[in-house]
Amino acid sequence: MSDQATNALIAIALGSALALLLFVPTAAVQYRLNGTLGPGDLATLLSAAVYGLALWTYTLLPMPESGRYLCKTSNLEPLGSIDGLWAGDPGGGVTALLRDPVFLQLALNVLLFVPLGFFVRVILKRGFLVAGLAGLAVSLLIETTQLTGVWTLYDCPYRLFDVDDLLVNTTGAVAGSLLSAIVVRRRTGVAVMPTRITRGRRIVGMASDLWFMVLFGGFVALAYRAAAVYGPLSLDLDVQTTLQVAVPYGVQVAAVLLLGRTVGEWTISVRAVPRRSGLNRWEPLSRLVKLLTGITPPVALLLLGGWWALVGVPLFLVLTVAVSLVTPQARGLSHTLAGLDLRIAADEELGRDGPAGADAPVSPRPAAAE
Repeated sequence: MSDQATNALIAIALGSALALLLFVPTAAVQYRLNGTLGPGDLATLLSAAVYGLALWTYTLLPMPESGRYLCKTSNLEPLGSIDGLWAGDPGGGVTALLRDPVFLQLALNVLLFVPLGFFVRVILKRGFLVAGLAGLAVSLLIETTQLTGVWTLYDCPYRLFDVDDLLVNTTGAVAGSLLSAIVVRRRTGVAVMPTRITRGRRIVGMASDLWFMVLFGGFVALAYRAAAVYGPLSLDLDVQTTLQVAVPYGVQVAAVLLLGRTVGEWTISVRAVPRRSGLNRWEPLSRLVKLLTGITPPVALLLLGGWWALVGVPLFLVLTVAVSLVTPQARGLSHTLAGLDLRIAADEELGRDGPAGADAPVSPRPAAAE
């Protein structure tokens, strides 16, 4: 397999992993900006993560073995490498130009940074000036990394530092921003937040709860292993498993009992309230019921292990999703048993005055400036 194909596979694999890591914060931001997380948002997240890793793989990989590489010189003369474009056969026409290695390298460097300008406009809602500055900053970071031998990891640079790359890459980012302006619609007027909690929104919340338990639990397991390897602790797999499940569960317990909602519900910007105003004094008990019938059963099954976990956890998750699909406002199993309703909480979190109630209109908010 060629180096370019290997770089592409690495970028796709690591970029996909990065997108998964950023799923929860991305959902939290989107639901507060416009109350939705659509397929386009997920596609942007995945493509931006893969592109970011592609910049790394195509500019620094493959990294050679120590002592088995040649030191590269630097081009510090502006337009010095581009001068080679006019050194070939002037009568060769377009065909000769397309075969010119200098032109191909120049074109590839421009194309490599075109997506950056697109993502600056789509994600940051900024134009070509910010895109150019971002292109210059990213290019300078890459070139400096190459010049310093990956920040002194190598005795000398194994890739060429070229000041022309700063100019060409910045041009690519600006071109990407200008081209994306043709296809990216500029939002005008006001963006009205949704007034109902959709089933898709609830499923994203459940997925965020699950992903939080997995990721935070994995972090706890790594921290425990590090303490066992480099610290005074001795490695015990049973203790590791218990900590991996119990610590994120403890965070969920605190979130539900103190705030009335799970991490996933905070992510999608919803809150749980008593179904009737006269039951407010019983809200602590309702939160306890919600905790015991929501996040607790799968955690208990995981701690039991064996067939209990293998069969019980998937069945419980399927039951929870199924009930959320047929209950009003996608309340789900735990909220139904606890006598709780769900409300959109974005107005309160952002300090806006919004009416209470599931079906009340939510105050409009200005569209984000481009």
